[in-house]
Amino acid sequence: MFIEIFFFSLLGIVVGVILGLLPGLHINNLLPLFISLAVLIPNPYYLVVFIISIAIAQVFTSFIPSIFLGSPDGENNALSILPGHRLLLEGRGYEAILLTTIGGFGALIISIITVLFFGNYFTILYDIIRPYIAYPLIVVILFMILSERRVKKILYAGLIVLLSGVLGILVLNSSIVAQQNALFPTFAGLFAISTLMASITERAKIPRQEIDATLKMSKLNIAKSIVLGVIAGVLVGLLPAVGVSQAATFMQYIGGLGEARAFLTTLASINTANEVISLNSLYLISNPRSGASVAIERILPEINFNDMLLFLGVILLSAGIVVPITLHLGRVIPHILVKFNYTSLSLAIIGFLFLMIALVTGVYGLLIGLTSTAIGLSCTYLGVRRSSCMGVLLLPSITFFAGINPLILTILNI
Repeated sequence: MFIEIFFFSLLGIVVGVILGLLPGLHINNLLPLFISLAVLIPNPYYLVVFIISIAIAQVFTSFIPSIFLGSPDGENNALSILPGHRLLLEGRGYEAILLTTIGGFGALIISIITVLFFGNYFTILYDIIRPYIAYPLIVVILFMILSERRVKKILYAGLIVLLSGVLGILVLNSSIVAQQNALFPTFAGLFAISTLMASITERAKIPRQEIDATLKMSKLNIAKSIVLGVIAGVLVGLLPAVGVSQAATFMQYIGGLGEARAFLTTLASINTANEVISLNSLYLISNPRSGASVAIERILPEINFNDMLLFLGVILLSAGIVVPITLHLGRVIPHILVKFNYTSLSLAIIGFLFLMIALVTGVYGLLIGLTSTAIGLSCTYLGVRRSSCMGVLLLPSITFFAGINPLILTILNI
């Protein structure tokens, strides 16, 4: 059985790396296809191992396109530059990849230890906070808006949260697009396509990159970022709709780590810790917390402690293999990208994403994609953080847990 598990882990890593390198695509978009393969695979555990390996591989490699693609021009639009893009414009793109990999792997180890020794307390914590979930979500939205500090930017951020929130309510509560695919055009437009379009209008290009392993960040701050990231990742894994970016920003304020390198390390730590918690959420809190965990629930309705140990082993195995792959790609890809016309490459990726949206979700999905792209572009031109677009999940979650969802749907005539 070990050989089969190792084989399906490798297969999942290959698929996860490919998905991670394609902007806008996520394992959730292919889960219905993977679940349909259950009839062809004799042992359901092999399919679960395959899905877990994809999820872990994508967590690490997805930082590569987010850092090397869609970077706006630093002088023309400095306020909209993401932390990874700042390092890219300094010629330190590989350092950004190295930091996200270190942060992710460090958080993965701590998260596994946390699950093993404190897993029995997760259900208690979840039961305590569940009746009050709407309140921390409201705090997250207020923090996200007020962190813009300037009155005009606060108003703009509030507008983006409202627009994206209404879009989320419409998309998640209507039947024009299949629910399992509804967030694909939404997130592709808000974060991937809009970022690429902004980089095209600003005639962005990748500067020459320094490929070395020197980290311009102290070991103490790296460790601090990882620990804070794990704490936030556990909370994100328990609280619905709270995004990794909001958690990373919040932890920056708490830990006093306001620099781009610290943000990237914290972001990667939260991302990985959240993934570890989500993949084991069926055992920890008897509730799936991600698309992958929903798929696992359909394949294995009953999860026991031995199953969780298997999941954690596969997570560690997959991470151990994908980490050197990610670092190698981080060294190689910049040399490949500089040979391409950045505008043409961005246009090709945008075209690919719209093609995938059309194939997966049809005409209505294209309409959602265009609407969400417009909202995402508004962040760039208004100079507010793109994380304000997470209102697309936060606002629907608040209305649901506050018990006012029926009233909102009646008003919107859905």
